[in-house]
Amino acid sequence: MKTFYSLLSLSLLSLIALTLQAQHLTASNLNDLPTVTLLNENTVHFLSPQPIKYVDISSQRIKGDLPVENLLRIKLLLDSTETSPTYPKELGTLTIVAEDFISQYRLVHSKQAAPNIPSLIELSPDNTRSIDNWGEHLSVSSMREIGLNMLKKRKHKAIQKSKEHGIAMQLNKIGTFSDYIFLDISFSNSTNLVYNVDEFRLFIEDKKIIKANNFQSTELMPLWSLHEIKQIKNKQRNIYVIKKAVFPGNKTLRLTLSEKQISGRMIDLKVSYKDILSAESL
Repeated sequence: MKTFYSLLSLSLLSLIALTLQAQHLTASNLNDLPTVTLLNENTVHFLSPQPIKYVDISSQRIKGDLPVENLLRIKLLLDSTETSPTYPKELGTLTIVAEDFISQYRLVHSKQAAPNIPSLIELSPDNTRSIDNWGEHLSVSSMREIGLNMLKKRKHKAIQKSKEHGIAMQLNKIGTFSDYIFLDISFSNSTNLVYNVDEFRLFIEDKKIIKANNFQSTELMPLWSLHEIKQIKNKQRNIYVIKKAVFPGNKTLRLTLSEKQISGRMIDLKVSYKDILSAESL
C-alpha cells in the first residue's frame, strides 16, 4: 500500500513539473501568424535576407521550390476532386528556416482576387524569430558583418608578409570569434602582368622537413571568404574564415596563392602558432 502511494505521489509530482514547464513554453498560434492568401494557379515568392536552409509546407495542395538559395517559390495547385468548396479555406502553415531565424505564415485559399494579394513577400525581422546558435554555428550574414568591420579598421604593422615574382601577400590581422578564426589578408601585384588566381589554400604542416616520408601536411578548407578574388591587377584585400585549429609549436600555418597556368606563379606565407595565439577577440 505504501508503495502504491509512493508511486502515486511521484506521478503527481511529475505531472506538476510538466505543467509548470509547459507554462514557460512559448508557442505560435495559427491565428496570430501573418496571413498569406493564395489564388488558384497563383505563384508567391518569399525573399529571405539569408540562404534558406529548411522549408515545411503543411498542405499537399501547395508545391514549392528554391530557384535560388534565398528565394522560395510556392504555388497553389487545382483540386479537381472538390465539387463545392467553401472559401476562404485554411491550408495550414508555411515554415521557413534561414541561418539564424525562423519565419511562419498562415496560408489561406481564396476564390476571389483582391488588389492587396502580394506576389512577393520579403521576410522582415518583425515576422521572424531568431535562432540562438552563436556558440555552435556562425551564419554567413554574421561572418560578413564581422569581416566588414575588420576592413573598416586601420591596418597596423603586418603580422607576416611575403613577396615572390612581383606578387606580395600580407597578413594584416588575425581575429577570433567563438570557434572561428578570421584572417585579414592583402595581395598586391607590382608587375604589368595580371595575376589570374587559381587557388588560395591553407595547410598545417611541419616547420622543418627532416625526412620527406615523415613530412605531415593537413589542409584547412576556408569556410567563407568576403570576396571571390579571380584576378590581382594591383591591390586586393580579403577576409577568410577558418575553423579554430590547435597545432603544436613545431608546426606552422602555410597560406598558398597559386596562379593559373601557363605562368603558374606561386607565393607562400607562413604563420606561427604564436601569431594565432595573439589573435584579437572580435
